[in-house]
Amino acid sequence: MKTNHLIDPTFFFDAIEEFSFNYPIYVVNKSPIVDDYGNTKLEYTKSTIRGSLQIQTSREQQSKTGNTREITYMFYCKSLYRIDVGDIIEYDNNYLRCYETHPYDEFGCREASLKVIQLTGYRDFADYLKYLKGEKLI
Repeated sequence: MKTNHLIDPTFFFDAIEEFSFNYPIYVVNKSPIVDDYGNTKLEYTKSTIRGSLQIQTSREQQSKTGNTREITYMFYCKSLYRIDVGDIIEYDNNYLRCYETHPYDEFGCREASLKVIQLTGYRDFADYLKYLKGEKLI
């Protein structure tokens, strides 16, 4: 006789909550604005997300042209929170951009991959941060 085992989904919620913190998140508007010159401008909205941030890899490359460091994180959150590609989480004076998400599983948990970014490569986001600090009008 074969029996089906049921797993209580609240177990996964409890496991995530055990290691969760609140993080500032900058959610990218999914409908970018195109100006008169054909340039795409992204808009962000600041919010808070609760989840568990775990470092996955830290890689350093040394070369004659300059040293680089790449850090990748995994972010786990409950299904009631939303994170998508392009959203940015602030952590430890770094900005982590979501580049990959994994769908909710049958227990309602979410997993996302994030990488540390340099603000020089994300001008629209850097301008938004200056706006939040009162340094720039948009």
